[in-house]
Amino acid sequence: MSTDELSLRLQVVTEELAVADDELAAQQREIDELIAREVDTRRTASAVVRSVPVPVLVTDAAGAIIEANLAAATLFGVPAARLVRKPVQALVPAGARPIVRDLVSGARNVDSTGATLEVTPRAGLPRTVRVVITTGARWLDSRPVLTWVLEDVTLPLSDDDADPAVLQALATLAALPVGDLSRHQLLTRLAGLAAGAVPGASWSSVVLGDPTEPTELAADSEEAQRIDGAQWRSGQGPAVAAHREGVPVRSTDLRQDGRWPVLAGPAGQTPVRSALAVPIRAQDPTVVPAVRGVLTVYGPEPGAFETARHVDRVLVFAEAASALLHDLDRIAELRATAENLTVAMRSRAGIEQAKGLVAGWLECSVEEAFQVLTHLSQHRNVKLRDLAALAVADPSRHDLRPVLAGALDRVRAQRDAAHEGSSS
Repeated sequence: MSTDELSLRLQVVTEELAVADDELAAQQREIDELIAREVDTRRTASAVVRSVPVPVLVTDAAGAIIEANLAAATLFGVPAARLVRKPVQALVPAGARPIVRDLVSGARNVDSTGATLEVTPRAGLPRTVRVVITTGARWLDSRPVLTWVLEDVTLPLSDDDADPAVLQALATLAALPVGDLSRHQLLTRLAGLAAGAVPGASWSSVVLGDPTEPTELAADSEEAQRIDGAQWRSGQGPAVAAHREGVPVRSTDLRQDGRWPVLAGPAGQTPVRSALAVPIRAQDPTVVPAVRGVLTVYGPEPGAFETARHVDRVLVFAEAASALLHDLDRIAELRATAENLTVAMRSRAGIEQAKGLVAGWLECSVEEAFQVLTHLSQHRNVKLRDLAALAVADPSRHDLRPVLAGALDRVRAQRDAAHEGSSS
């Protein structure tokens, strides 16, 4: 081969590898976009915020709104999208703005703070609200993000006097750092918040899957773990029934409940008497099964959960658990896609390098070099990326070149035979 021919062949190889580099760069941009989407998911309010049935605002450290849920939009009479980027100070009368500024400033230094203040809806009379602000570090640069949970005092959460503990629990719930903690940690935190927000409850748990064959258990206490285990072993109980029937199930006294006689004995060995179990439904109505798990609260006194108010309270946390699982699934899917693309890109990069090396060694085209590598991969039962890595790792090794040359001869012979067959 003349010098001019060799130069031309090398130029072709270089151009083909440049095209491959462009394709790899496009894949890298796709990976970067996926990672950016995950970052965006973690920076903004999660589906948990949208699931909470009271007004919630998420702001930056200066009080500028990042996200608002439907209840907040309803309170202020402004579409949620139009609340974004507004300062919270703009939603209150001029006389209340110093209070808001103090709240924003104080929230930077404590985990939680609160106050009662007046807000001005777009239409209608000013309303008095109780607000609890929880500080989180959802931003990846650790700048604080403030979660504001508001309660219209004229529309309390329950039919009795508003309970500040419930508001605090909801504020903490809305500020859970989705993406920063594991699924188990988040569900355990949620269970603890539910136990603190439901009157009469002392313990709580979240069971994913069928309680008789759970895929994951998250409990806030040993007591909840023990009674969950008793239901798993006996195959009966409120959590089992709630999962199978898809409706809330309560028990006045687990030790004397005739529906589950096998559970009575084990329940008597725990301090748990009453229970209320609520199914956790999938966010997507097309998902099967529709019930993903069960949230159960337990109390030490018989008949602790007899009113509709108790069911409503637990339903709030069950819906939050559903939203939380939806967020976690989305983040896990983004991460898995990014990781798979990264692995594929690395393999592709190695293969492209190997194609260039083999083309140079055998003085053949890049297409033939790829056919050679593919031929060896198939006939020696070696993954193509592993074969490419072997060539790239030690370009100076000479024992590989005769093998590659022999493979090139076979590839060309097969091609010529195929060509002759088609010609005849």
